[in-house]
Amino acid sequence: ILHDISLSALPREMVAIVGTSGAGKSTLLDALNGFRPATTGTVLLNGRDYYREFAAMRLLVGYVPQTDVVHRELTTERALTYAARLRLTGDHTEEEQRTRVAAVLDEVGLSDRREVPIHQLSGGQIKRVSMGVELLTRPNLFFLDEPTSGLDPGYERIVMELLRDLANQDRTVVLITHATQNIELCDHVAFMASGGYLAFFGPPKAALEYFEVTEYPGIYARLQHASDTAGLAERFQQHDAYQRYVQARLPLAPTVEVSSSATAGPLPGPAPVAALSQ
Repeated sequence: ILHDISLSALPREMVAIVGTSGAGKSTLLDALNGFRPATTGTVLLNGRDYYREFAAMRLLVGYVPQTDVVHRELTTERALTYAARLRLTGDHTEEEQRTRVAAVLDEVGLSDRREVPIHQLSGGQIKRVSMGVELLTRPNLFFLDEPTSGLDPGYERIVMELLRDLANQDRTVVLITHATQNIELCDHVAFMASGGYLAFFGPPKAALEYFEVTEYPGIYARLQHASDTAGLAERFQQHDAYQRYVQARLPLAPTVEVSSSATAGPLPGPAPVAALSQ
């Protein structure tokens, strides 16, 4: 469903994937995070083949799906505590786990809601609990599938600002979003067209200039009514913006990177959690 898509996300960057229904947004996100690996192409993390070394790299990556998977009958603190006991490697003491849970509660702004059952929280707060579960392992790369879906404009802004703060802490954040009113909090945006084509990748304001519109909903309208989405992708690949925002950000060809990573030897995997603890 994806056609010839190349892009990059650098440290301290927040990258949004947006587009119309059927544009392949979730497919692209899942191909990048390894949940549904692509059948062709390469995903590189720090210059290493992510698919090949997935087991060793998985603790570097956090993924928050669109559907919240936290236990709603638990309190916020207890849910994170159980997650810490399962996710943190065996060399973490109980005190270190408690310290990490407290730090994550503060990071997602839920320290004052630690004793509240999750089912009593607002939609935006529940989403932040899901984010907190993933943040326990201090991921360098953070993927989120529509984290603002179903939220009112106020909470939508809060979640987007939280993600901006996370990116500023030397993380790379990649998300699917429809929150165009907050899209300028992102460093780069990938606009997807129907059928899995990349219509544009670059800074939000550059997208306005490229599509010759004054507001971001106007880009949606252009993509929605496009009859030749393959032509949109071809036009972008022939534009100066493609050289500036795609090719110039890829320092080496993927074949060179994969070759060098293969000779560097596999990374050590994470320490296992004991079966009895699980």
